[in-house]
Amino acid sequence: MRRSQSTLLTTVAVVVSLLFMSQFPVISPVSNAHPDTTNFEEPPTTDSDGDGIPDVHENIFSEWINFTAVDGRSVSMAGMDKNYSADAFIDIDKDGLNATEEYCWPYPATCTDPGFSRGLTGVVDGEGVRSYLDPRKSDTDGDGMPDGYEAYMCLRIGGFDLISQKFECRDFDPLNATDMDEDPDNDGFDVNRDGILSMTELYTSSEEYLYGAPQNHTNELDGLWCIATPPEGSILTNWPYIPTGANATFQNLISACATNTTSEIGVDMWLGTDPLLEDSDRYNWDGFALRNTYPSFGDGIPDGWEVHFGLDPLNRSSALFDGDYDGWDANRDGVLSPDVSRTPTALKLGEQLSNLQEYLIYDDDGNNVIAGLKSVSYFTDETSLEHYPITFADPDSEHSILHHDVRGIEIVDSVVYVTTKYGLSILDFQTMSSEDIWMPQGVELYDSELIFDGDQLYAISLASSIGLGVARIQVDGFADSLSTWEWSYTDEIHSISSLEITSSNAHIIGLGGNGTGNIFEISNAGSIVATHTVSESISNSLVQANASVSDIEHGLMDGELTLFVGTNVGLMLVKTDSARDVSSPEWRVFFSVENTSIENSISEIRALSTGSASNPAEIRDIVLDGPASSSPQVLWFGTPSGLHQLKLNDNVIIHSGLLENPGSDTIPSRELNDIHSIHSTGEEIIVGSVHGTWSLSGDYSNVYQIMQQESIPGEITELAVMEINGNKTVFGSSTPGEFSNLELMDPGSNDSDGDGIPDGWELGNGMDPTDPWDSQLDFDIDGIDLDQSGDGILERLWTNIDEYQYQARTTDGYNSTNPQVGDTDGDGLGDGEEYFGFFYESSNLWCHYTIQMEYVCDDAAGQSANATYLAVSSVDLGTDPTNHDSDGDGMPDGWEIENRRWVGSTFTGGNNWTLDPNRAEDANWDADQDGLLNLCEYKWSLVRLQAIEGLLLETHGEDPSFAVNWSIPDPNNVDSDGDSLPDGWEAIYSCSWDSSRVGINPLNGSDAFKNPDGDGYDINHDGEIQQNEAFVNWLEFHVRSDLFDFNQTFDGVSLPDGFTTDLFENISFLGIPQATFAERAAGSLLSSQLKISSGSCDPLDTDTDDDGMPDGWEIWFARWNLLEDDWTLNPLQPSDRWEDADDDGMTNWEEYNSISPEFSETDKNRTSPKWFVTTIGSAYAFQAWAGVLTDTSFGSFINDTQVNLTGRTADPNNIDTDGDG
Repeated sequence: MRRSQSTLLTTVAVVVSLLFMSQFPVISPVSNAHPDTTNFEEPPTTDSDGDGIPDVHENIFSEWINFTAVDGRSVSMAGMDKNYSADAFIDIDKDGLNATEEYCWPYPATCTDPGFSRGLTGVVDGEGVRSYLDPRKSDTDGDGMPDGYEAYMCLRIGGFDLISQKFECRDFDPLNATDMDEDPDNDGFDVNRDGILSMTELYTSSEEYLYGAPQNHTNELDGLWCIATPPEGSILTNWPYIPTGANATFQNLISACATNTTSEIGVDMWLGTDPLLEDSDRYNWDGFALRNTYPSFGDGIPDGWEVHFGLDPLNRSSALFDGDYDGWDANRDGVLSPDVSRTPTALKLGEQLSNLQEYLIYDDDGNNVIAGLKSVSYFTDETSLEHYPITFADPDSEHSILHHDVRGIEIVDSVVYVTTKYGLSILDFQTMSSEDIWMPQGVELYDSELIFDGDQLYAISLASSIGLGVARIQVDGFADSLSTWEWSYTDEIHSISSLEITSSNAHIIGLGGNGTGNIFEISNAGSIVATHTVSESISNSLVQANASVSDIEHGLMDGELTLFVGTNVGLMLVKTDSARDVSSPEWRVFFSVENTSIENSISEIRALSTGSASNPAEIRDIVLDGPASSSPQVLWFGTPSGLHQLKLNDNVIIHSGLLENPGSDTIPSRELNDIHSIHSTGEEIIVGSVHGTWSLSGDYSNVYQIMQQESIPGEITELAVMEINGNKTVFGSSTPGEFSNLELMDPGSNDSDGDGIPDGWELGNGMDPTDPWDSQLDFDIDGIDLDQSGDGILERLWTNIDEYQYQARTTDGYNSTNPQVGDTDGDGLGDGEEYFGFFYESSNLWCHYTIQMEYVCDDAAGQSANATYLAVSSVDLGTDPTNHDSDGDGMPDGWEIENRRWVGSTFTGGNNWTLDPNRAEDANWDADQDGLLNLCEYKWSLVRLQAIEGLLLETHGEDPSFAVNWSIPDPNNVDSDGDSLPDGWEAIYSCSWDSSRVGINPLNGSDAFKNPDGDGYDINHDGEIQQNEAFVNWLEFHVRSDLFDFNQTFDGVSLPDGFTTDLFENISFLGIPQATFAERAAGSLLSSQLKISSGSCDPLDTDTDDDGMPDGWEIWFARWNLLEDDWTLNPLQPSDRWEDADDDGMTNWEEYNSISPEFSETDKNRTSPKWFVTTIGSAYAFQAWAGVLTDTSFGSFINDTQVNLTGRTADPNNIDTDGDG
């Protein structure tokens, strides 16, 4: 049995060996003959047919080769015949080279010409074996590229040496099969985004040659993969054209081109992609027109990416196609506008998500490596790169992190603390477990710092969007629950560090934007016990430089404690122990294009690489290093140009030399020296660059060389090292660019990351189409807090996928809410609030109306209402978060919810509301009964905004600086501006404010003592109505209930704001009034007024009762008639115009209208004596004297003396006004 197995294995081995050997080119055996062993015959003829090819060479290739093509066709390739000279010029295998050219290689075809100086043809390998091109095989070396194509490409890359008259090429050698794995134009595609192009991810030269060829293409039968129109080739000599004639080196390529194929455009050219150009597109076909783009190539997408996804790498127009229809209708017009060109502006304007855009998302400005936490082991011969999964993706993994955007890595023993954008992940490599702690919605983390008591870790501090967060660390290394964390609730902090202060408390400095910063004292119980502001000098210096802080260190420099602050514009040094004392910051390195008055200083740092647009003084990371943490000797810092070292003892900066990475054939030096992070182990300096990690052997005192260690790929912004039993594991964060690349962007899938949201919608709404888990997040924090416990946790999220899947509830709404804006429709309500119908935070449940519509606040019923609402949590119907006015009543949903009040004595959840965003009829309700309907109250809020924006400056003369102090209209307050005048009365019960009504409005409390209609009485006859003479707005309204005496009412109540009036001075002249004007007002007038303003005068009409006598004149001359129990004149009684208070034969109307017409406040065209009062039957009427042709009145003829004595009218209480007897 065992012998049978051995026999079988031996047989298989022999067969495999024969198959393997068949892939090698034919080699020439070498033999020798000694002259003494011959019979002195002449040497045998070496070229029997005289074709220039030796017989021995033709004998080597004399056998026919027969095989079957992949599609079953028979292939029979004739061997060479040493007696047939014509075969030297035949291209039997259709590879573009005839037998002479194949024999001569690596020399040109002229190698058989007499006098051509050369050595032996063929190529000798390292073992002394000489190989030749096989005229019976189109691809001698079996690398997938025909011999003629490789020869053409070798010539194209400059492989012909004029001195030696030989072709010498590494990438295109028809006798070297290793170039089948080469990708000289680097247009492969990192499909798994691990930062490493594997063999299967290369787009090799052979694949480029065969692009577009049918699968059954067999070169020996079908010819080269090119198209031609023999006998002449192209007059163009550049790729992809194939020339012939005097200037062409290879004359047989055209005749060898395939005859059974067509080309979209062009002839005499190669049909595949260009192996020397990463972006080969050479024509444009958009479905309407076909045009050649030569000599312009490319569409912005590398060939390998296009080929992988089945796109056409030769057709430029395919870049702007959106084959998977995953664009986003941003303007909701029902049409996805195309990307009309490849410019960034056009791509942004177009609504389609074109193939080019999908590629640009993948490329992400070169940062196309999967983001997240990664590690490698040092000093191992095996590949050790590990990428830790997202917990969402692999909840059962021993080690995972909650989010890919890592902001900090801290290590203590076997525990790794990973600070991510949205929370903290703790990985224990001893217990092989991990834990995630999500931050409350809306809290974003930026940095972390461990806090020790001696050598004992007891807390971790976190820089966040709400200040400093502190979590107590338990004995097992894991953190206490989020509910126990302490928060400073100060300004946003971007970077934190421990201060080297001797104290019972730890001191953490945190710096944010715009010069903000604090020092936090943390007790050994993990509590924030004190918060101090950083010194003004530090703050002012950061503000002056307009600097954003990137990193902080604190330690000794030349014997003094120094604060080192890395920023986007330079390195700031401050000699300070506490960061609170008076100190003078120094910018050790600085550069800004802004006018900061700080001198630029970059002469000591390494210059940027050519083409870099970065700030040369941008400090990405700083690290103090020395023999001990208490005695640093250098400060390492990284910039876009390289690694730098500031020597602390002599304040000298060094760079380049051994601190510079020279790069490699595949990775340019400028990328490896674009530094983002630094970590010193004491034995190595580990550097994180834009193109992964690299290491220097050495320490703070000296470095020796670049170490050959495995790299963590990606843009590495955080580094830490775990050392267990002498084994070092380096952890690094591959930071995301604009996109995470967690999933591959796919132009053939409308949802590349499979999260249920189309790619275009994600891109258009600020999401990441490569992150499958962002659909589960709530970026805009518009979920709802059901328990209102104050823990910051939203129990019901309105996630990004909820926002996408939302279907409009009203005809004016639309599908999908905005995941970046918590209030999509801008109505003042969060999207989650509207969808779920949970308006607790936006509602005032403390105030309500009783059944009798009495307004009550802060009673027991209000407290009970709040508890009931939370307990039921389904009190309200939802509204449409994409329609600011769900019921179409003209009032935004948020305004209605904010101003609604429940009605009843007890809140049950089923009560009526004074406003309801789902009931249009509430626009005409008036809960506060101020005469201004709900809709009008809302519209007056728009008037206020117009005034603040300055839109009423020209029309109304309202200064925006004063308008900001206007009150907000309140539909539950009769008097919104608190001037004691009801809103409706001030607004004249109108929803708008006409410029003719300037001087009174329900939002401006200062207009109470204005007099927009200009009525009153000129008591001192100086020609002007003074404040004490004016019938101001406040009097016009309150005359309904009061009479006034200088600075008080008749009941002794003081007038507001020190106001005084003399207008009512004479009303008690004949007796104490027993009634107000309103109490003797005409019933017809009162019936036209609302109850709340019944008996008031019109502040915009000088003659409220329209009796031809101004209100102010009537009040000044009014007397209480004791006998009649009535007023002699009343601004609210039109019938008093017919009366004659002084029985002098002139009616009250005639007494007033004796005024000169130009001074009349009522009717300039009807004055006395031309007009007089008469009777028609029992009715009074006005009649004009037929014989009076003039429009002048009695008052037209009085002099100034009389005016000063009695005014411009007759006195209705004086039978002889002018006293002339």
